[in-house]
Amino acid sequence: MSAPIDVARLFRCQMHVTVPRMTLPDGLHPGNQRPETRWSMLEGLHGGAAQDAWRWFIERYRTYIRIGLERMIQPRQRAEEATEEIWSYLFESSVIENADRTLRFRTYLAGTVRNFAYAWMRRNSTSEVRHDRDALASPDDPAELVEAQDLRLWKNQVVHLALDQLAQRHSDQAKAVRWFYGLPDTPDTAPSTLQSATEIATQLGIQVNAVHQVLFRGRKRLRTCIENELRETVTNRDDLDEELRIVYEVMEREHPGLDG
Repeated sequence: MSAPIDVARLFRCQMHVTVPRMTLPDGLHPGNQRPETRWSMLEGLHGGAAQDAWRWFIERYRTYIRIGLERMIQPRQRAEEATEEIWSYLFESSVIENADRTLRFRTYLAGTVRNFAYAWMRRNSTSEVRHDRDALASPDDPAELVEAQDLRLWKNQVVHLALDQLAQRHSDQAKAVRWFYGLPDTPDTAPSTLQSATEIATQLGIQVNAVHQVLFRGRKRLRTCIENELRETVTNRDDLDEELRIVYEVMEREHPGLDG
């Protein structure tokens, strides 16, 4: 029998390194031979290739999960404790194994993080630990604000992964799109300063006219990468169209022109 997997330790090890694009055994390869949905990838978390699957899952979603918990749990040090604990919870519980596969993965992941945060705060209720109501409440419509924050976090996650896809084959296009629209380097950093076509031309060593061509191709390919990413999170075309609409609406508000 193989040794048990220390998922929390895997998470701690990956906090300080950038894991390269990996080849996962048993069909869990996030490349050309993509499984149909994200649920297919998660099946490997309890299979023979579990350790590699957990590395893939942690590398891909650790930032999203950490931000979600930090938004709900204060002070930040306690949120970090909860972030470490959630990986063991996901591994030891049946929350993934018994999940409703008909759900959109975005809905499932956001709900899992939120439910874990509420349960963690109940278990660790002290005068120090508090629910950050200011971050999750609005005098007008608290539920609407929570939903908006969830969608913005998801958009950051999807665009970041899509840009990574784009950079693997078209590095200059990914750089130009990131710089021109001020996209952050990671989902948890603030947007960067927008750079002009002239500045981008200087950095890439090309003519200014060429920058506009690079941006046009980069935007087009980024849309394809976003669709590829979201296709794995749903089980039918209607849900895919709705997820694309959601991401593009948030993109247009925060980065006008990027979705064009």
